[in-house]
Amino acid sequence: MFDATIVRTMADNDEGFHATETPWRRDPSELTGRLTDWAKTAFGAGSVVANVVAPDNGMSSESCLFDITLDGEMTQYVARMAPLPHVIPVFQNYDIQLQANAMNVVRANTNVPVPEVTHVELDTAVLDTPFLVMKRLPGSAPADMPPYVFGGWVCDLSEEGRETMQRNAVRTLVDLHELRPDNTDLAFLARPDKGESALDQHLGHERDYYEWARGDVHYPLIERTFEWLEANRPTLVNPTVLNWGDARIGNMLFEGPTPTAVLDWEMACLGPAEVDLAWMIFLHAFFQNMAVTYGMPGLPDFMRRSDMAALYTEMSGRSVEALEWFEVFAALRFATVSVRTTTRGVLYGQQEAPAEPDDVIMFRGLLEQMLEGIYWEGR
Repeated sequence: MFDATIVRTMADNDEGFHATETPWRRDPSELTGRLTDWAKTAFGAGSVVANVVAPDNGMSSESCLFDITLDGEMTQYVARMAPLPHVIPVFQNYDIQLQANAMNVVRANTNVPVPEVTHVELDTAVLDTPFLVMKRLPGSAPADMPPYVFGGWVCDLSEEGRETMQRNAVRTLVDLHELRPDNTDLAFLARPDKGESALDQHLGHERDYYEWARGDVHYPLIERTFEWLEANRPTLVNPTVLNWGDARIGNMLFEGPTPTAVLDWEMACLGPAEVDLAWMIFLHAFFQNMAVTYGMPGLPDFMRRSDMAALYTEMSGRSVEALEWFEVFAALRFATVSVRTTTRGVLYGQQEAPAEPDDVIMFRGLLEQMLEGIYWEGR
């Protein structure tokens, strides 16, 4: 998920927002000492750990960057850590091994640039929480806070450059979606306890997550969205493929418009390809709506739903089915995560409690338009 916490959110009447550092950042000096002890066993007795940096971390996990020198050769790494138990985690379960397995499968079976996972450490005595270590790849990610549509290197690209970036993002999805249960061992991503079909499993997972995240509060708009999804469930869906889960350009590194890394596999699962495509489309639409709300032009011609769907069909040879339904599902997923992140933000004193429950949804107006059937006009 996002790399910083939005404190003033995207309710329609908001006047501004700002981002704050997460209050659970690790002390780099402490991490250096603990990683040094671990590396002597994991990499070799002569390992020297240096340049440990704990960047402002995401809502759902923590990362740190570090270098290891061994036998005169320096290599750059990233440690991806499950959240510490006391930080009010965003997700109920955080499976480091599943993330590593997903990355390894993609790396072994596609040309998608996924970092090499070198170690999975499940012993919590090392860093107080499980973590994986991967080699660091070059490149820059489109910013989340403030969003890349507000300015920065994505806006600075030429129109042709952004078109290339858009094509490359869709190509990444198409290549990932070549991995299916009938040609790759993806059984570790199945959630049979959540439902029979992959779509059943997605909906079952979201219902269970919502019930866990909401505590004793009901969120009428989210519950209306569940009802809408059931009432409008598509009769035709594409075959089940590997879903990246958090499929968005903010989880990719680029050099110019060229992808150099595909990151953040904590939401990997199985489902129709449209789960990823709709998530990528909706997350950009959310940022674009934010830019317009704050009086900025944003990037209105970038990652438009019609263009993205056409590109996906062109590259994959498969038609995109029930895209509107999957966009509503993407909005639901983001809304349920917002319940948990807002709860955490309030408890940490990063934001005020919302006036009413549905105000936790940063894009409440967009979701209401979806349920009314008017969201897609002009898109």
